[in-house]
Amino acid sequence: MPLNGIDIASHQAGLDLNNIAFDFVIIKATQGIGYVNPYCDNWYQQAKALGKLIGFYHYASGNDAVAEADYFIENTLNYFHEAVPCLDWEADENDNWGDNDAAWCKAFCDRIYERTGVHPMVYVQASAMSRLEGQIGDCGLWIAQYPNYVPTGYQDEPWNEGAYTCAIRQYSSAGRLDGWGGTLT
Repeated sequence: MPLNGIDIASHQAGLDLNNIAFDFVIIKATQGIGYVNPYCDNWYQQAKALGKLIGFYHYASGNDAVAEADYFIENTLNYFHEAVPCLDWEADENDNWGDNDAAWCKAFCDRIYERTGVHPMVYVQASAMSRLEGQIGDCGLWIAQYPNYVPTGYQDEPWNEGAYTCAIRQYSSAGRLDGWGGTLT
């Protein structure tokens, strides 16, 4: 049975996790070497109190990979070994996108593992998956691929199920759930 989850960031300010249905949540924690999501810890503590599975992520800005990994760790150290760390590797606001993606992501992931003993998961869009697949060590892939931008709730069988192997399949950036009036991914 698949698990249903959401990816949240400061765009969802005001979201109360007590009001929506989910099995897991992945929360944006940091970005680059200067941003900490001001809502992250509140959501983390809510999800933990609800007994839900939790992930937390760093949005890459394309600075030095080790510096970004250290920044992520320094701002989320208490989450490691309780929740799954993730790297969000996207083109938007990322100065290193397309410039040897696998080497940057591997350096980030290796640093996380070196300092915490935990392998992070890596988020990437399906069209760039081949640039990382098999090149980032023991890190699972969280793949985003959307058929359209039509609002949708959880799906028992996403349109692209079975198209490729991944740890997490994000099939919408226009998610809608009872208990929240905004978009969820």
